[in-house]
Amino acid sequence: MQPPLPSLTPTWHNDIYPAIEYIAGDITHSGETIVITGAGSGLDRETALAFATAGAKQLVLMGRTVATLNETASLVSKVNDGLQVSVLAVDVTDEAAVAGAAAKIGTWNVLVHGAGSINTPVPASQADIGEYWKCYEVALCLFFTCVVRAVRETDAEFQTNVKSTILLAKYMISKASQANASFLAITAGISGFETGSGQDNRVPCPREPKHLLASIHPGMVDTKIFRTSGATPDIMPMDSPRLAAGFMLWVTKPDAKFLNGKTVWSNWDVTELKAMKESISASGKLNIGLVGWPFTTEKAA
Repeated sequence: MQPPLPSLTPTWHNDIYPAIEYIAGDITHSGETIVITGAGSGLDRETALAFATAGAKQLVLMGRTVATLNETASLVSKVNDGLQVSVLAVDVTDEAAVAGAAAKIGTWNVLVHGAGSINTPVPASQADIGEYWKCYEVALCLFFTCVVRAVRETDAEFQTNVKSTILLAKYMISKASQANASFLAITAGISGFETGSGQDNRVPCPREPKHLLASIHPGMVDTKIFRTSGATPDIMPMDSPRLAAGFMLWVTKPDAKFLNGKTVWSNWDVTELKAMKESISASGKLNIGLVGWPFTTEKAA
């Protein structure tokens, strides 16, 4: 279909396709430990099903509500008989609780941080400060507690995938500042995480990064957060949750390591993305930064 939003690839998908099918041989996650936050419902439940189908050895399901996490655990166990499933009821804004959960989990291969919070959009000048800050904390607290802890305490290779559910329909941006602020903070954080490159994240990493950290827009999926944002399915073509889940399987494989520190859409075609590998990894394309800086000062004629 014709992309409804600016697209890096000529092909725009609304549903899963052969290259990212859960059973595709080259995106298997056999033997891996996968941690998923917000796993009790919506996109993150579907992501858990995707990794279970793709052969994961262990799934760690994190969220606030034990009942819904247990429902997800039951579903994933049905598609993978040998799967080990752990349920951890954790408020991701509680740093001590998250640190305790991270200690229990130990070494992991993939972290899908899907937990999110959003309020009915209002201009920033009218926002409730407590609710505004909660949205920010949910996005950042678990990510930095788990990831920084893992990097400091183990030299093991692992990949990290951070999923953001911010809606980018143009008319919503001005009234969704709390979601936008948390989205920009976490994407800027991952851009400089491996390199320490700061604002100028166009500077190439001086060494091959051990970790993949990427922010993934999951598309337009009719979830509770989608509805709370004020959006309705008639704003543009809707996407299947299987599209984002399949994309997660691909983006957490070595083939996608060139997307380290980048922000990408799950609607983009993975084969076409791989064909752009060199131009993407060698530039600031898809990074969060200050547009137009650094710049070359032209001498006066």
